[in-house]
Amino acid sequence: MKNDIFIDNNVAKNFKNPLDPHYKKLVEWLFEKGHLVLSQKLLKEYLSSNRGNWGQSILTIISRLTKDERLVFISNEQMENLRFTKVTERRLTCNAEDRWHLKTILLSHRKIAVIIDVALRNDVNNHANHEGIKPQAVSRPEEIDYENYLI
Repeated sequence: MKNDIFIDNNVAKNFKNPLDPHYKKLVEWLFEKGHLVLSQKLLKEYLSSNRGNWGQSILTIISRLTKDERLVFISNEQMENLRFTKVTERRLTCNAEDRWHLKTILLSHRKIAVIIDVALRNDVNNHANHEGIKPQAVSRPEEIDYENYLI
């Protein structure tokens, strides 16, 4: 079982020098045992937002997880193969770009995420079960037990 989690770019920006103990705990968990869900689009967002930032930035975390083989990479092909029904498309409130993130979450193992964007978070939480699992998104790390989350 993979202890995977999707971390939105707006959340990952808080990793640089986390004073918030909940972000600090999430960063430590990722370094020690977590698996990060990643897509090509999300990786580009991380790179764009973190140029020159190392230390405990998301780029350092990705480097560590790559070395430890704890990245869960969702390919563009997998994303293309997941299609929303017309009914689902009409219900989505997030922008078109964030629908790729929704697909990334749905294709992950545990289907959990930390997302600041309200529309994307609501679309995750209002989505039907996918592969028998109810997707869940929260706005802050302490709102979900990512360490022990069971599906």
